[in-house]
Amino acid sequence: MKREKTSLQDYAFLEIRKRIQNGTYPPGAKLSTQEISDSLGISRTPVVAAINRLVAQGVADAIPNRGVTVAKITPRRILETVDIRMMIERFCVRPAIKNLDYVPEIVSEMQEVADALQTTEDFNAAYELESRFHTLFVKLAGNEKLLGIYESNWSIGSIFFLWTASSTNMDYLWASLKESKKILELLLAKDAEALEDFIQQHIQVVYDTIDWYIRQGMDQITMMPKRLDQMKTM
Repeated sequence: MKREKTSLQDYAFLEIRKRIQNGTYPPGAKLSTQEISDSLGISRTPVVAAINRLVAQGVADAIPNRGVTVAKITPRRILETVDIRMMIERFCVRPAIKNLDYVPEIVSEMQEVADALQTTEDFNAAYELESRFHTLFVKLAGNEKLLGIYESNWSIGSIFFLWTASSTNMDYLWASLKESKKILELLLAKDAEALEDFIQQHIQVVYDTIDWYIRQGMDQITMMPKRLDQMKTM
């Protein structure tokens, strides 16, 4: 059966984003519409539309006379995306608790994803599950506009997180990815204050990863914002 044009756009978008996240297209790499359309077996039209969506999300940059390249993610830019993630997730705690009894299908899927995170041994799969779990949590709050902002924001942050994962303390990252069970437990208990505090603690791992990245001398930023606690040693 022939795919609809919009489905082809979504397919191309997800595949290109996946290649960016797993390093197939590293930061600074040119996104060739012809090469991508050939590799996906589709026309250039949906590929162009997909790349434009990535540019709109900040995952790729359109450079005059050079085409589109994968965005170069600096520590400052990642700090900004993590700050946005922190604000959105903590904001969503109380409306998510309020909506718990009205959308059981979202809660049920969160439970399935949390269970899968406890057993998977593949880091990339775990990260995809982590992304899905937190996206469902924000979806539970019932604000579609906020959900769109959150998903775009996560796309940028995931490039950095997956790119540095092979060099950082994997035990530390794995421990963070397993914390979905605790988040769900606090959510179901409707303990808003405890959940807000735990989300803040959970996202701290990303700040720590950025701090590690900077201390390796890979890049520098100025006026590093003060975080919740002193950064842990990774």
